[in-house]
Amino acid sequence: MKCKFCSFVSSSQKGLLRHHQLRHRRGAHWPCVYSDCVCTFKTRGALRSHLTRSHCRIVKSQETLTFFCDLCEFREICTQRTFFGHLGHHLKNQETLRCPFLRCEFETNNLKTFSSHRSRKHKNSKEIRTCLREPTENEISAVETHAIDQPLDNSELEALQSCSSQESSDSGRGECVDDEALEHKIASLFLRMQTVLHVSKSALQKIVEELNDILHFSKFNSLQKIKDVLGQHNIEIDDWVVQEINDAVFKTNPLVLATQAKGSLSTDHRRNLYFKEHFPVIEPTQYTYRSTFKNSFVYVSVIQVLETLLRYSDFSEKLVFYQEDNPGQFRSFRDGQYFKDNKLFGAQETSISIGLYIDDFEVCNPLGTSRKIHKITAVYWVVLNLPAKLRSTLPLIQLAALGKSVDGKQFGYDAFLYPLIKDIKSLETVGVFVEVLDKFVKGTVFCVCADNLGAHSLAGFHESFNVEHFCRFCCVSRDEIATVEPRDFQLRTEEQHNTCVEEIDSTNKQSVSGVKRACVLSKHLAYFHAVTGFPPDILHDLFEGVIPVELCLCLKELIRKGFITFDGLNSRIKLFPYKFSDKVSKPQQITKASFGLGRISGNGHENWTLLRLIPLMIGSTIPEQEPSWEILMDLKEIVEIAVSTTLSEEILCYLESKISDHRNPRKLLLDTFPDFKLRPKHHFIEHYAHLVRCFGPLVDLWTIRFESKHNFFKQVVHNALSFKNVLLTLSSKHQQMMAYHLDGQSLFKSKLYVGNVNTIKISSLEEKLREVIKKKYPTEETVSFAKDVCLYGTQYVKGMVISSGQCSGLPDFYKIQNILVNFAKVSFVATKFSYWFMEHYRSYQLIESSYTDIEILDPEALNDYHPLAAYQVAGKLMVSPRTCLLH
Repeated sequence: MKCKFCSFVSSSQKGLLRHHQLRHRRGAHWPCVYSDCVCTFKTRGALRSHLTRSHCRIVKSQETLTFFCDLCEFREICTQRTFFGHLGHHLKNQETLRCPFLRCEFETNNLKTFSSHRSRKHKNSKEIRTCLREPTENEISAVETHAIDQPLDNSELEALQSCSSQESSDSGRGECVDDEALEHKIASLFLRMQTVLHVSKSALQKIVEELNDILHFSKFNSLQKIKDVLGQHNIEIDDWVVQEINDAVFKTNPLVLATQAKGSLSTDHRRNLYFKEHFPVIEPTQYTYRSTFKNSFVYVSVIQVLETLLRYSDFSEKLVFYQEDNPGQFRSFRDGQYFKDNKLFGAQETSISIGLYIDDFEVCNPLGTSRKIHKITAVYWVVLNLPAKLRSTLPLIQLAALGKSVDGKQFGYDAFLYPLIKDIKSLETVGVFVEVLDKFVKGTVFCVCADNLGAHSLAGFHESFNVEHFCRFCCVSRDEIATVEPRDFQLRTEEQHNTCVEEIDSTNKQSVSGVKRACVLSKHLAYFHAVTGFPPDILHDLFEGVIPVELCLCLKELIRKGFITFDGLNSRIKLFPYKFSDKVSKPQQITKASFGLGRISGNGHENWTLLRLIPLMIGSTIPEQEPSWEILMDLKEIVEIAVSTTLSEEILCYLESKISDHRNPRKLLLDTFPDFKLRPKHHFIEHYAHLVRCFGPLVDLWTIRFESKHNFFKQVVHNALSFKNVLLTLSSKHQQMMAYHLDGQSLFKSKLYVGNVNTIKISSLEEKLREVIKKKYPTEETVSFAKDVCLYGTQYVKGMVISSGQCSGLPDFYKIQNILVNFAKVSFVATKFSYWFMEHYRSYQLIESSYTDIEILDPEALNDYHPLAAYQVAGKLMVSPRTCLLH
């Protein structure tokens, strides 16, 4: 068996697996070791199960015959039961099978029909047409064979016949591995335990010591085993020679050498020294705010991290420096006006765009006695040149700085961000060397992602939202947000903002038009400005802001009018048959306390799911044109557009009209609830259409993935049980974790995870399916089908609904009937629904038809990468989209 990545050949499956783990282990995914198998797994256990299930047959010689299959190239020595089990796989895929018994012309594609026929007509028959011969007496007693439809030639058969005897000795005659490589593997394991699995230092030290003790205790057992082996072969050697052999073997054990006293990995200090020397660890630097104060913060050099990342081809080859301009379409931040107007990005053909993130988080219980004592300000960054579907993985979100929140308020951002600004200025003037381009590339900060409080604090605006001028996008006053139309807002400009800063500096005024001070980034960086550098955050504006407030407001009104009861609403939320990804983010039941607070409880994902599925839960009980219901449905449409990854100018115009209708006092919200006061976040949403034109799709710049990074630091503090120099502890542990991922080349998740595939001859498929597959793959004889795949982190399963194309201004919907995996490329075998848009539900009614043609859809042809689930509502099959499906 040959390795799929190199020329290595092994006579056994275990040998091949060991070779792959040693030489080609990359990241957190486990690809199948066989060259013609596309399966990739998330765990080693899943890979082992797959190898046992799909690539291994254990057969007894006295019960075996050589069978072959009419429908595929199956040809192996196996039992009759195993052969009929193989035929059952074809029948489960509804392939037409001719009866394998002699003189029988019966054909069927149904497993139950075939079983019944075999029981009635061939119950005691052993005359099988597809059986070649009786095995000879020296036939193998156990056979390991490749089970993905490959014929066995003579050389393969000889190798397989000797496989059983070689299996036990394969480890002794495998490829040579030097001591340094083994020591590095051991160090990598300890580093993973310490940073990824969050094993504490004391626990890891105890494990190392106990492990070394166990190895020493086993020394006597190995000595006795050597004597037993020599005795079995009638070899007589003096005891002192046997002892010397045992000592030599023991002393060459890399695990013993590394963990023994004064070994390279024996103590925490020695392990850290080893990690710094043999792993790409970029150490954080500790700075003091002022020489007269002990208050400090830590910083990790952006330039050093960037240069390290760019040395890895796996990272640099995925960077995108150019995108075709398509006017009226917004697919990434490069389509936004702010990127096009930037003097660096517009002048340089290739440039590096940095996205910063700043936020405060608690490392202790925010409700306990340590509240605010250990509150930390974190600055993260990410390279925006990576495609959005790749840069959401946490190892790609880098740490820039950590500091105590109280120190940041005391000494200011100028001191806290000084080393970061110094590095960015170097990036703007000198740049970094990109090997794939063979030149230096300059870059700068494109934007700073943050919640509203963090953005206003760093940008120099009022942190309070109860002041007159609370918006960082326009100069509207708080009293005007309910009366002034969005098109009449006076938008902030760079010139107007600079004038406000100059007025503050030259006078004693505390603020001018909501501006309190100059933005530290604008002041020192040549290509960044506070007005154009802080995008909105749809997580805090919508999912944790407007949505929970308006859901509470409208649901209370629907309950008050008697359309549904409070208990009935919770019952429907609890009993709703959530499917697929909706199960993960299913909403919580609503409490009376949350109604009293004026907002429902739940995180952003749960609130999104509730708003999206509430029409299917209670829509049938609500009369049409009910004002409070229309408010929720309009909000649902606004959210679908806001979270879309591709938008057009027409959709943005529609978004502007929906937002205007939603909040206009002459229309819905304030007319239905006259005592309700619009929140600042209602106003921020009114800028969304304009901000998409400036920044591109807002969902690519939201903070939800950055906030997930906080969990790592919280876990480190939880396991460290110490707050002594906590900033250095957190940053050091983080950099070791990043070094582990860089060393293992696991920054990116695998593009494709496939659990199991069935390889089928195209000629044996149903006629309609055979025709479309032949049209797609005219030269292929076989294809592989999977029940589910994970593509770029998104799970696709048979039975899901996807959308592709449009007709008469409505998106088309398809049901996934099967998933085609060919050469690691995924396509969906799907049938088209008939559908209607249900205005009352803001959802689509789907109708399946047995006469619908089969189509093969590529992932690139989908209107949105999110698969959907269809639900039965009042006897109708309904689907509620996640995003806007019209571009």
